[in-house]
This record gives sequence, C-alpha cells and structure tokens, in this order.
Amino acid sequence: MHYFRSYMVARPRILAVLLVAAAVLAACATPPRIRASTAPGVDFATFKTFGFVENLSTDRAGFHTLVTQQLMFSTQREMEVRGLTLAPDRSKADLLINFHADVAEQLRVRNTPPSMAGPNYWNHRTGMYRPWPGHRGWPVHNSVEVQQITTGTLSVDVVDARNNMLVWEGVASQQLTQRTLNDLGPALDDAVHLMFRDFPVAPTL
Repeated sequence: MHYFRSYMVARPRILAVLLVAAAVLAACATPPRIRASTAPGVDFATFKTFGFVENLSTDRAGFHTLVTQQLMFSTQREMEVRGLTLAPDRSKADLLINFHADVAEQLRVRNTPPSMAGPNYWNHRTGMYRPWPGHRGWPVHNSVEVQQITTGTLSVDVVDARNNMLVWEGVASQQLTQRTLNDLGPALDDAVHLMFRDFPVAPTL
C-alpha cells in the first residue's frame, strides 16, 4: 500500500520528465530544408499517368539500389494520392520521374577567443594585478574547434515525357547523423513527403 501511494505521488513527476524528454528529442530532430520549383504555364491537370526514367541517377551498375527502391515507393505513393496512375509502360507515361542523391562531407572550423574568466591556476591574481604580456599565464592563443558535418541532398525531377522538359523539381537537404546514415529509409520517405507538399497537384485521397 505504501508503494502504491509513493507511485501515485511520483507519477506526475515521471510524466513531466517524459514530456520534457520527448520535447527535447523533437527539438533535436532537425527537419530537412525544402525547395520546390514549377515550370511556368504548365497545366498539370492534363497529366494522368507517370513512370520512372529508364536509368535513374540513384541506380548503380544497372540495378535499383536500396535508395532507389525507397524513393520509387515514396514517390509512387505521393503521385497516386494525387490521382495519377503508374503507367505499365514508361514509354506511354505522361510524366517521368528521376532522382538524384548526394552526400557531402564538410569541415566547419571555428576560432574561440581566449577568456580571462573562469577557474584556473592564475585566479589568485584576479582583481589585484595581471601578468605581463607574453607571460606563460597570459592567454595568447585562440582555441580552434573543427567539426565534421555530413550533409545529404535529395532532388526529385518530374519531366513532361511528351516534350522532354523538366516541369517540377523538389529538393531536400539536411545535416545527417550517423544514426540517419545507418537507416536512410525513414529520412528519405520523410523528405519526399515534405517536398511533395509543394507539388502543383493537391492530394485527392
């Protein structure tokens, strides 16, 4: 009985901690930056079917990579909820879709100026006097912080097959963590879903 009462008293605190943890995790999940462009003067209502280009840019050695398979699945879903149908024969499709994905490594270098504040061996002099310039206790060097950043960029091209012209482009870029790189599927699916919010045809389903 005593244990039950203790649990009931602690329960609001436990719930509060869980809510704060969830909020922190949500804040740490940086959404991708989305950019979309549409060709002027194109009537997307005339397009009824879609397909994928024969040699997708995300393919390797003539076969569909796991990235390609995920992008095809996600893109097909987004097109179908907008009333378009996957053409059995790509040569008869109104629209053709292509993908491109790139992962770039960058080094971010930041100089941090020295600070006289904070605990150190020389604090006994604080407020009374200071060492002469060049003294070994005089902070003369900036600290340099080097951070390696991995950025992923994904683009989806939608082409008017009859005119062989790009009519819509969606681009998503995001800083990637090792956890994301180890499981790209959800990140790719989320990026495709977000960029298609700016597709000229709204969902009908």
